[in-house]
Amino acid sequence: MKETHPAARPVAGLVVVAILVACGSSSDNSPSAPAPVTSARFAFAASFDANSVSIFKIDPATGLLSAGPADVPTGACAGPWYVEASGDGKFLFVACQTSSSVAAFSIDAATGALAMVGSPVAAGASPGIPEVHPNGKFLYLSNIGGASVSAYSIGADGTLTEIAGSPYAAGLLPYAVKVSDSGAFVYVTNRDSDTVSVFSVEQDSGVLAEISGSPFPARDGPRAIEFSGKYAFVANRFEDTVSVFTVDPASGALSEIAASPFAAGDDPRSEVVDPSGRHLYVMNSISSDITAYSIDADTGALIQIAGSPFLVGTTLLSAVPPTIEMDSMGKLIYVSGSASNAVAVFRVDEATGALQPIQAAGTPGITSSIALR
Repeated sequence: MKETHPAARPVAGLVVVAILVACGSSSDNSPSAPAPVTSARFAFAASFDANSVSIFKIDPATGLLSAGPADVPTGACAGPWYVEASGDGKFLFVACQTSSSVAAFSIDAATGALAMVGSPVAAGASPGIPEVHPNGKFLYLSNIGGASVSAYSIGADGTLTEIAGSPYAAGLLPYAVKVSDSGAFVYVTNRDSDTVSVFSVEQDSGVLAEISGSPFPARDGPRAIEFSGKYAFVANRFEDTVSVFTVDPASGALSEIAASPFAAGDDPRSEVVDPSGRHLYVMNSISSDITAYSIDADTGALIQIAGSPFLVGTTLLSAVPPTIEMDSMGKLIYVSGSASNAVAVFRVDEATGALQPIQAAGTPGITSSIALR
């Protein structure tokens, strides 16, 4: 089965992003005040067909979503599909597939209101998932239809400027872009080349250079990549598995471990590692469930958690969920549904890693991906 993206078949789509914004101090210091379960305050949902971004509030005590300020048009950034936020919560970046561009929005810390910064800037064909560098100075963006990665510097006001040498060649249908925790390397999953491209990052300029040995062989249809310590986890969409690699901290090179790959559900497309690095969660699109694993810190091996897989389709959403994300405290997971107008929220058992559904929040359109900050 081959994946169809909006550039090939325009459909309604919605993207949700929850991001941490400076919260300030609380005036309620009484013992009865509920302890927060999330540090996020707002969620942002971009509707592909409506060319707009919706804003939701996040309850810090429960993590549940509720309606926020009015929707914001994306203007010349047509067909918003993927979104990402800066680590400091000041800016939202929107990748637009119809116009092959990316736009920056400033975020009001008090209300979550959005304001476009300047005008959208050009990207490659069918831009995919944006990724902000940990230093907050650079944005990297996969170009799904252009077999490349674009790189931008981020100004103090959020203005994007393409970096010299950008875009950089990647493999066929590059979907996921992930910066290593150290910020030294950028990893790109090339779904139809069955490889992972690895680039070193020049820390002052953001310029990329492909490392020796790249691209590294992967399994059938690598669609997503996440990290935990010295290990990388790659979801293989057409093989229904997760590959585990050791990462060389000096060179960035990948080496698959002997026990890899590990079984996942039907059509794994997105994944997330909890902040402790103990658990990996993989979203399976066709089986509409989440495979949850414990990560062996010594070997990188994956062991499924009791109760896994956890249903999404029949539990909360009546359709296929394409993406999964976790809040920064590791207590909540948010899942978007590609053919349902909802975002599912799960509570995470901190001891076992098991999931419990707590909400299906309605959205104004079909959700296609989700990211949390």
